[in-house]
Order: sequence, then C-alpha cells, then structure tokens
Amino acid sequence: MRIFSLDRPVFVAASLALAFNASPSQAQWQAPAYELRLRPDFETKTVAAQAVVSLRRGAQLEDELRLSAPALEIHSAGVDGIALSPEKHDGYWLIKMPPLLAARLDMSLKLDYLARAGEGLVFGPDYVYTAFHTCRWLPCLGSDLGRASLKTTLELPAGFSSLASGVPVAPQPVEQQQQQQWLEAAPYPLYTLGFAAGRFTRTSQSVDGKELHYLSVGDDAAALQSKFKTTPAMLAFFSAKAGLTLPHPAYSQLLLPGGVAQEMSSYAAIGHKMLDPILENEQEDWVIAHELAHQWWGTWISCEQWSEFWLNEGITVFMTAAWKQQRWGEAAYQRELDIATRGWQRAKDAGFDKPLSWPGDYPSLSLKRSIHYSKGALFMHALRQDMGEEAFWAGFKRYSQNNAGRQVRAGDLQAAMEAAAGRSLQPLFDAWVYAASTGQ
Repeated sequence: MRIFSLDRPVFVAASLALAFNASPSQAQWQAPAYELRLRPDFETKTVAAQAVVSLRRGAQLEDELRLSAPALEIHSAGVDGIALSPEKHDGYWLIKMPPLLAARLDMSLKLDYLARAGEGLVFGPDYVYTAFHTCRWLPCLGSDLGRASLKTTLELPAGFSSLASGVPVAPQPVEQQQQQQWLEAAPYPLYTLGFAAGRFTRTSQSVDGKELHYLSVGDDAAALQSKFKTTPAMLAFFSAKAGLTLPHPAYSQLLLPGGVAQEMSSYAAIGHKMLDPILENEQEDWVIAHELAHQWWGTWISCEQWSEFWLNEGITVFMTAAWKQQRWGEAAYQRELDIATRGWQRAKDAGFDKPLSWPGDYPSLSLKRSIHYSKGALFMHALRQDMGEEAFWAGFKRYSQNNAGRQVRAGDLQAAMEAAAGRSLQPLFDAWVYAASTGQ
C-alpha cells in the first residue's frame, strides 16, 4: 500500500493495512511451518490450493483455532485423517478440535481452499503475484508478524517461470518445469512470504558470491540491467553497515505494472510507477534501496509488535538516506531528511504526534506512517548526531548482528547503541521512543 507525499510515493507493508495487533502469545496456537501447493488459473483469476500447516498447541491447550483468512474459500480441513468442519465468521475461520485430539500438542492441519484475486493476490493476463495482504492467499494463524517457514509448490502452464520466498528446490531452470518448488527454510514474518509467476523476462549477475536476478513483465534484459545497475553497490553498502552478508544466496527484483513496492524474504516486487522516475534522474533509486535494505531490517530482523513497526520502516527509510549520502552526496541525504520532516509535520499539524513505540490506536494510516516511517528515520539521524559517526555505526552493526533472525523491540536497539556509546542514551530514547513527544 502507498500514499503520495509532496515528493514521491510512500508505501507501507500489508500488515499496516490490516491491523496493528500484538504478536500472538506463546499461550496460543502456533504455526511454525506452512507447505503449499498452488495452481493459479489465469482465466478465473483464482488460485486453487492445498496447505499443510504445522500446528503447535500453546500452554492454554485451547481446543479452537482461528485462521485470519476470511477471504479464502475453505472447502475441507482435517488433522491426521480426521475431518474437521471449519466455520466462517466475520473476519476469520474457526476450527474446533475434537476431544480425541485434546492431548495432542503437535499436529498437521490439512486444508483445501480457493483464493480469489483481490488485495494481496494480483492477476494480469499472463502473470500473478502476491503483495501486502498475505492472509488473502495464505491461511494465516495468528498475527502476520509471526514467523514461519514456507515450502511452495507452483503448478504452472508451460513456459511460465516463478519466484517465491526462499530458494528454488530443483537445480534446473524453473522455466523448464511445470511444477516449480521453492523453500524458505528459515522462519520469516508471514507478511514477507509470497510468490509470483508469469512469462517474465529474466537476467542475472553474480556479485561477491551472491546471485542478483532481475525479472520483468515487458522490459527486456538490457532495460532491466540499466534500471537496476546500482543494486550491486547497494548490496555492498548495506552488507558493510550491517556487518552481515545478504541472508539468502540470491536476491531477486521483479518489475511489474502499477505501483507495488513490497519486500519479501529473498526478493522484492516493484512497480513501474515507483521505479521508472530513475529513467529521468538516476538519483531516484530510493525504491531499489528501500526494498533491498529490508532484507536486513524488516525481514531478517523484524519488530515483535506492531507498535514498534518503526524498527522495520524508520530504520529502512534512514538507511535509504544513508545510501544516498554515500552514493550521491550530502545534498541527497538532506533531501531525504527533508521529506521525512514533512512527513512528521503532518502528524504534528493534526495534533497527533506520538512517541515511536506508542501502543495506542491511530485515527488513520497516514498518521501512523508519519510516525513509524518519517519520525523513525529522523530519530536514527538524531542518534547519529548524538553518538558521532564511529560509535553510531558500531552500535548499528552490533544491533544488526545480535538480532539477525529475531524479533526485536526498541530496547534491543537501545542496548546495542549504549554499548557502542559507552554511556546511557536514556534521555534521547525517552524523548523520541517512549515518552510524550517534545516536539523535536
């Protein structure tokens, strides 16, 4: 999802458009792994699917579970050969476990369902992709901040290629297979899991042991190489600042019609509307940088609660600015800060400025973005000014390395920064993150 600022499109991950609910408690049902078989139908714009969801009962031993997937048409459900009867409610599906499963802590739920085109599942004449609303095509259990692994099998027409979270299972080129498998073995936030398939143009390059893939609907290989030419330098920059190499052996960027801009584990979906300004001004590479930065901050390292989504987006907006400073100079960095300042000003003008980790309800997504994206980025700049270059980047690297593959809270960032600074940063964190805004 995106809105338009004074300067450029601004977007937000699906989960913001759905809800800012807290992560599920360990007392509730957990789903650490999903295995899907998907058959897109390009005439009906639907996806017929079977899912095997690994279930783990929580400490409360609940006999009911809720799937946050109201748009799905669930045809059948079962556990270990026992047929279940899913009940559709307003906003979720309810599945009641029979008494004979009361003592079982771990089990596999099998589902047969249909997903229709809509928000989160987008069809074109010869392509399909997912973005934002994960629970429109995946039978999500709990918050889509929850982490899970995903194995995806796509059954496609001949000549179609695919892209999905993780790595391809088969070694041969996927275009030669009508059944294509992908595996994301590590647990990632549900809202960063996805897939795409179509008659894509594709070109690749190898950089420092990583494969970079560029795919498109409509562009030829030369155009893709030109538009994404700064990706290798960005990869080196973010890897150095994180002190961590890219978490996957490959990273793909899929260029699509429209204005999509969404990070996924191992790839990004980017719309022409977001990227094509780069044709007139090569410094308009922000969407490439933003989505690539999310491979560290937002997917690999992700917030534990929606109230701290700024740890995903504010950091990424700041790192996009830092990339621009390194690549295009100080004026480019200041322009990014100016854009963020205007974004934050919208919340101030509305009388709704809040601390970054404020847990309350916002009256609109626009105001929420003003805090999590814009104010979050400006706080990182304030930290940088307060700590100085050497300590700031040392603390940021410590934060990234300590929390790779984890869910985080503001305290994790504070601890890493204070260790690097050698002093307390509590006043700064109180003013921006925890306490009432001081109007900085």
